[in-house]
Amino acid sequence: MKAEAKPIIIFVVIIILFGHLFGEITAPGKLIIPTAKGEKGYDAVITVTQTEIIIKCSKKIFQPFNEFDAPKQSKINLNTAEVEEIQIQTQNKKIFIITNDSFTIRYRNIFNRASKDIGLVALFPVTVENWALILVVDNPADIKALGEALIKVIGNRCEVRS
Repeated sequence: MKAEAKPIIIFVVIIILFGHLFGEITAPGKLIIPTAKGEKGYDAVITVTQTEIIIKCSKKIFQPFNEFDAPKQSKINLNTAEVEEIQIQTQNKKIFIITNDSFTIRYRNIFNRASKDIGLVALFPVTVENWALILVVDNPADIKALGEALIKVIGNRCEVRS
């Protein structure tokens, strides 16, 4: 049994090393989706490359809104050009991905409301609300690596909070 498991482990390690060499970072976590009974977390894996963010879920939950004849998918590709801003909260291990309007309207059934304090005007706090994909990363070390990769890919549209 152990002799059969060694080649599989070596193969997985080689795939992970090649992914890091080509600028691809993968991290497991949960995708938080709003439902009628409250928020529900689905096991997911987020992969960040130079051109896109890929979210693979354990169940087939991705379907364009109001397209009932379209089959559900377990994987969604998000082009980095469609990303407006990314907020990373290292304390809560959450990543908020705020996309442009066309992607948000197309997949609005998986987005949550997220608010951001942008400053003070006449001593009153100003808060902006957006629709965001919320990912909770399992490993605290993964969120640092993901944050660095997202900053490289997205550029100055990324904000890291502690």
